[in-house]
Amino acid sequence: MSEYVELFMDQGAAFSTTITINDETTGLAQNLSGYVVSSQMRRSVLSQNATATFSCSTVPANGEITVALDGGNTANIIAGTYFFDVRLRDGYGVYSRLVEGVIFVTPGLTR
Repeated sequence: MSEYVELFMDQGAAFSTTITINDETTGLAQNLSGYVVSSQMRRSVLSQNATATFSCSTVPANGEITVALDGGNTANIIAGTYFFDVRLRDGYGVYSRLVEGVIFVTPGLTR
């Protein structure tokens, strides 16, 4: 089962968050070599189109995943509440949802 989190994103500012994946049995960082990570946010769980697709990177040996958007991309997102998830695909094409939740986009005021 995925972990539920609530995140805050400032409109017009760079956004990133890092997630560490631990092996359920040993509690140690899971080696992510050979895995592919993807993440999107949408206005609603029923939205056909993604509001944004995050750039995802990993530090495989440490079990770390970073999802990010630059300020140019967040500037185009309308302030409000969005849903997101982070998926991991193994070498066999099997997906697991690691994290899911809500992103609150706060409006930028300085122009």
